[in-house]
Formats: sequence, C-alpha cells, structure tokens
Amino acid sequence: MRPLEFFLLLANLLAVLALLFPLPKPVRWMPQLALVALVLAGAQVLVEGPRWQMVPAYALAGLAFLVWARRRIAPRSGRPTTPQPTRRLVRGWAIGLSSVGVGVASWLPVAFPVFHFPGPGGSYGIGTVTYHWVDAQRQNMFSPDARALIRPSRARAVAARPGCLAVQ
Repeated sequence: MRPLEFFLLLANLLAVLALLFPLPKPVRWMPQLALVALVLAGAQVLVEGPRWQMVPAYALAGLAFLVWARRRIAPRSGRPTTPQPTRRLVRGWAIGLSSVGVGVASWLPVAFPVFHFPGPGGSYGIGTVTYHWVDAQRQNMFSPDARALIRPSRARAVAARPGCLAVQ
C-alpha cells in the first residue's frame, strides 16, 4: 500500500468515527478530518495516480465531506424533528454502512496490491524485434485474409557499429 493511500484510509476512518459518534470537548476538531480526507483523496489521485481499488475510499471521503458540510451549513436546532425510534434506526444504518464502507475501502488495496518490477539492469541494452509471419497456404476461418501471427521478441542488444544497437 502506498503512503498517501494509507493516510487516506486513516483519515476516512477517523472522519467517519468523528461524524457518527459524539465527541468530548477536547476533540471537537475531529469532524474537520472529513475535509482532510477529501484533500488527501485528491492528492493521492494526483501524486500516486488513481486505482480502482481505492474507489470506495474516494467515495467514503466524498460522503464524509458532504455530511460534514451539511452539518456546517445547516446546524441542528435544539429540538429534533424526527421521532426517537426513527433517529435510532437511521443512526444504526449509518454506523453499519459506514463500517462496511471503511472495511471494503481498507481491504481492497491490501488484497490487490500494486507490484513494481525493477527495470532491466546489467551492462547490455535490451532490443525489441517484432516478427510478422504470414501463412499463405492456410485460410483464416473468420476472415478472407491469410493466417498471420505478430510476435514481439526481446533480447540482449549488442553494438553492431558505434551508436547502433542490434538484437543478438
């Protein structure tokens, strides 16, 4: 997992916890982590590049930001307008769905990591030759053209003359 992905997942987790559960006075700043998560999502896409495994984390950052923005724009008045059982049901669904969202967003990048292969090393260059073979004796079943095969081949390159590489 890449560094910005890790910090995005951590910010998502903390933002969801801060938005769903009441916080004591010293940590009232924690809902602002929804804004931090959205900024981290944008930074991760720009710096490390987007990945399909991170789509749930991007969506969770956006959703947490929308909830945070709604609370900042239209804060609640003193009296609730919905009955107590309905609020409990909505809160339970929000907790359950956000738990699943955080779990899926955390599991996908770990289950499907990004592999990086080292570049070719050594004292020789790598040459590529593409062969195009045509079998004029046999007809293609699905096309009136003759059967053809195109195959790239990579091999060690050697200097045929100064400044020119050839495949050996």
